[in-house]
Amino acid sequence: MKWKKVATREGVDLPTVSDVDVIFYDYMWQMTGKKEELLFTVLNNKTFTHYFKLDFQELGRYLYKRFLNNKDQIIKYYEDGEGLLEEIREVTGNFEKELGIDSNKLKLLKAFDTFREQFRIINYNYSIMPFIAIEAWQNDFEKFISDLIKKRGLEEKQDEILRAVYNPWKKTALIEIQEKLKQGVDVDQLLEEYQFLRSWSIIWYKSITKEWIESLGVVDDNKGDILSMDEVVNLLKPENESFLRIAPYMIFFKDWRDDLRRKHIYQWNFFFELIAKRLGVDYDCLAYLTLDEIRDCLDGEVVDLELINNRKKGVIITVDGKNLKMKVLDGIPDKYNEVINSIKVCSSCVDINGLVAYKGKVRGKVVIVKSYHDIKKVEHGDILVANTTHPNYLPAMHKAAAFVTDEGGIASHAAIVAREMKKPCIVATKNASKVLNIGDFVEVDADNGIVRKVE
Repeated sequence: MKWKKVATREGVDLPTVSDVDVIFYDYMWQMTGKKEELLFTVLNNKTFTHYFKLDFQELGRYLYKRFLNNKDQIIKYYEDGEGLLEEIREVTGNFEKELGIDSNKLKLLKAFDTFREQFRIINYNYSIMPFIAIEAWQNDFEKFISDLIKKRGLEEKQDEILRAVYNPWKKTALIEIQEKLKQGVDVDQLLEEYQFLRSWSIIWYKSITKEWIESLGVVDDNKGDILSMDEVVNLLKPENESFLRIAPYMIFFKDWRDDLRRKHIYQWNFFFELIAKRLGVDYDCLAYLTLDEIRDCLDGEVVDLELINNRKKGVIITVDGKNLKMKVLDGIPDKYNEVINSIKVCSSCVDINGLVAYKGKVRGKVVIVKSYHDIKKVEHGDILVANTTHPNYLPAMHKAAAFVTDEGGIASHAAIVAREMKKPCIVATKNASKVLNIGDFVEVDADNGIVRKVE
């Protein structure tokens, strides 16, 4: 099995990603039964990239069949998660009061260990497992639903059917905001109430803005009646009915579990600000230490500022021996650079093909969006190209004529927004943001899943 680049994200720090990799490894070793190096992560210029020596789809299929195989499993995760959120609110409230009065070492370590225990549960059940599992599920479900629609001769009803099966089981934070905007709730009030939706990173988070809140109300929700799931089942007559009926629950869980993990980090933000003051370092310095190292510093070790400065040049996070302890390599050794450079060469091929998330054909100028700060570059009629899209990209998505992403599937954020906005969208191209350049003029042929450069 060759190394493959799986995911790239900006603004994710070392305390976050190093603990995330522990869970990645645990799930990979559970599936393969092999305790060897199957993953490494590069953190450089505040951007991390995962490289896997494993079939990502195979791992995801293993996980969703084991953990998210029916709606009852998803409901249980939801109920447990709601209970965990209550615990998080209570615990952080107590620690904030207690540490404000007396922040001695023992109390700081107790708070840190409580955060770490919650973070580990969230990474296992609400971050890494569903991220991998739902990516694989949506690829399998895409083929499943497309084959059924074709088999029953229901191509003319495709949009109506997809709207029904992707209608989430419950409301998530974004839907709540949209409804409150339409009710006339003040934007400043919503900004404060939903600030937890800022980016999911312990140290390098990005706050949401009034502009982002206001953009959510533009989506047209006048979609008419939506078919019931019973009506969809009667139309499609699937052999595996439960696989069809799980879709609204999976779509809900995909976004809701993201709400949960963001709320957790948001509630604990005061604590990491306190840690920085306690250690006498700039807050940003914590971004270059693992959680283990931060705990050691709280327990009496001196903060190694030279180590932090070296890590700003780039690090590799990988596995240490045949156990779950991660190690950080300061700098990027040659053997990892060889993998990275070979994948860059493969990604430079000229063909850009992907999955059709919403049909249509448009031409426009490419704007590569790598982070929230790039959304200001998108003008009306541009083609938004990204590794993946996030809710923070919505102001740019309203302006763009089409969306093209490297990652994702028909249940990805880009695909769902494209169907709501009725804009052409191609996902899972794997290389669009690497092959295309800012300013390229392209045709997005979302009838056939092809992006072409044109004169």
